[in-house]
Amino acid sequence: MMEITSSSNNKCKYIKSLSQKKTRQKYGEYFVEGIKSVSDALKSTKTVTALYVSFTFYEQESFEYPDDIPVYKTADDVFVKMCDTKAPQGILAVIKKEDGKDFEASLSYDYIYCDHINDPGNLGTIIRSADAAGFGAVLLSQGCADLYSPKTVRSSMGSFFNIEVVTDVAYDKLKKYKEKGFSLFGGALADDTIDYRDADFTNPSVIIVGNEANGISEELLKMCRKVKIPILGNAESLNAGVAASILMYELVRQRS
Repeated sequence: MMEITSSSNNKCKYIKSLSQKKTRQKYGEYFVEGIKSVSDALKSTKTVTALYVSFTFYEQESFEYPDDIPVYKTADDVFVKMCDTKAPQGILAVIKKEDGKDFEASLSYDYIYCDHINDPGNLGTIIRSADAAGFGAVLLSQGCADLYSPKTVRSSMGSFFNIEVVTDVAYDKLKKYKEKGFSLFGGALADDTIDYRDADFTNPSVIIVGNEANGISEELLKMCRKVKIPILGNAESLNAGVAASILMYELVRQRS
């Protein structure tokens, strides 16, 4: 097991730089922090390229380290500087990105499509809810929040490693899914919008959730059945992650 004792170490600098999207894009890697996230990553099909642990974690925590992955024992003060969280648990994993995979939707599953969701916390919440609701995958348009940002991964609470997330899914793909037999539902306010509880989610469906500020694009609205979640108080709207979760669980309710 190799040791790192200085923040000027190149590996330490590299991990810190992975907090930036441009570095993740350049090197095709990202990192996750914490015992649960690292354990979930190791159990998944993701390619973990390295583990970093603080001296204190290594000495005090019982953790099963894989034989085929490099482990770097890191001085506590150096480890803190590498992390994105303010109070790290003492372990992180570096993982290869998986962008650009071929994906084809199956009528045996339902899907949720994120149209320019900007907030990584909302994106992580949607991934978590889709996993909990048993959806087949989360589909992301171009321009969504970075799937591999530390906040997205943390907000998903491990679901990031349980459900497939497909990036850069073009609107044309949704047209093909509709032709294939999927019903498309989008949360929106318009003259022909219906209460989400009156919508028929019993067929294979794609639920579309729009940008936090601007909603679903006009091009997508023309393709989908528009549904609304009633606002009973004084709030102008619901958080995108909450709205997506409500719609997904209405689908689950109708199927049960």
